[in-house]
Amino acid sequence: MPFGISSITTTHHYLFSTTKNNFYFYNNGITLTCDSFSYNGLQDGDYRVRVENLQVINGGQTCMTIFKTLREPDLLDQNAQAFVLLRLYQLPHENENLVQSITYATNSQNPVDLKDLRANDERQQRLEMDIQQLGFNYRRKRSEMSNRPTDISSGVAAEAVLSVWRRKPHQAKFFSREYFGKLYDAIFTEQLNGAQVIIAVQLYRIAENRRKRPEPNDPDFVRYGSCFMAMQMGRRLLAGMKIEIDEISHQNFPLAQQLIDQDGEDYFKGAVEDIQRAIADLYGKKSVSLQQLSATFRRGDLISRLH
Repeated sequence: MPFGISSITTTHHYLFSTTKNNFYFYNNGITLTCDSFSYNGLQDGDYRVRVENLQVINGGQTCMTIFKTLREPDLLDQNAQAFVLLRLYQLPHENENLVQSITYATNSQNPVDLKDLRANDERQQRLEMDIQQLGFNYRRKRSEMSNRPTDISSGVAAEAVLSVWRRKPHQAKFFSREYFGKLYDAIFTEQLNGAQVIIAVQLYRIAENRRKRPEPNDPDFVRYGSCFMAMQMGRRLLAGMKIEIDEISHQNFPLAQQLIDQDGEDYFKGAVEDIQRAIADLYGKKSVSLQQLSATFRRGDLISRLH
């Protein structure tokens, strides 16, 4: 079983059922926010605390473990007690940005979850609508799976944009866990629009498909440098359109599509030639092993030599 939500929940469930007395020490607890709360202590009714607009922002797996355990009477032992750390923050509704910050911070221990946490970010929702207007589907969440050519996952969008428009192909390839963490604001800027995302993804897909299925005459680095080639293809596209990246919009999107369909293969060949020259400039006439090539792309040594 992959180490995802289901396996983590199973692990929590095992700990809860076998070491109830020490569960408090094994678990990170539950973090909640609310608009307001008041302590009653069973004075005015059958409740200790009254809470308004309660939200769980971290600890959903623990909540599910507790729920499942309560549904299995055999796991309950009257002589044992289990405790869970609970953090409750009273934050007025207008502090939505602070709630989001707390959510990201308390969940940052598991970078894989950050994609889902960012899924409801305003920038992600705006991109979804923007991309939909151009006839494509933007998948903000991991649960939204599809293999149609018009579907674009937020993860692929992040890698493509970071490679093509942000011109950081080494980070795109080897820092995927940071797409929705430390690199998020650099990738998904306020100025990023749907047309830019789609174009970056289409160029990236050409290079990535060639990486997976190289032709007999392709140089060895094609297997390692798809993000670098996508970056160079983006430069050629902008040169062909005679514009800068921030000028790409819905208005010139059809022209970009036409050029990619018409000249995409030439863009790729040109990108390969660019990288060949950069490698020759870096290593001269020395023989370069596959291990050295891989490390070269990982470190980003070629970026300063690619124009």
